[in-house]
Amino acid sequence: MVSIDHDVVKSALLETGSLADAGPASYQVLLALAESLLGQGHPVIIDSPCFYDELLAAGRSLAARAGVRYVYVECRLDDLDLLDSRLTGRVALRSQRASVAAPPVDDARAGSDGQDQFRVWIAGMKRPDHDYLLLDTSRDLDVCVRDVEDFLRARGLVS
Repeated sequence: MVSIDHDVVKSALLETGSLADAGPASYQVLLALAESLLGQGHPVIIDSPCFYDELLAAGRSLAARAGVRYVYVECRLDDLDLLDSRLTGRVALRSQRASVAAPPVDDARAGSDGQDQFRVWIAGMKRPDHDYLLLDTSRDLDVCVRDVEDFLRARGLVS
């Protein structure tokens, strides 16, 4: 299984261009990498927030062309204090927030309220109409992994 991280791709693109260019280009790169890897027979995870219906459609189309099943798992954390603790406990990539309150260095919305921004993002997440897993990531990692395994097992995707 290969995981492609949107923030790794977007951060690399930010090194060579603007935020306005890196955003759309990062999704094109993610999808091109996923298509190449699927074509080589590798199962692929695209690790990215899904703010656009076009991304859902592109993922489904890519899976159909590759002859694989499209599976959607949304990792969701509503507890913004816990989220802030996790963000401040890691080394942020260029495209990532260092904390709930601190936007990425290239983000022009530096004055915006981080908590309000996260609430908007959480409420605006795009997902399929059915057959997806909404994963509460406030729980321990081993519980979350079991939930994903159970979700995939119920669909005949893992044994």
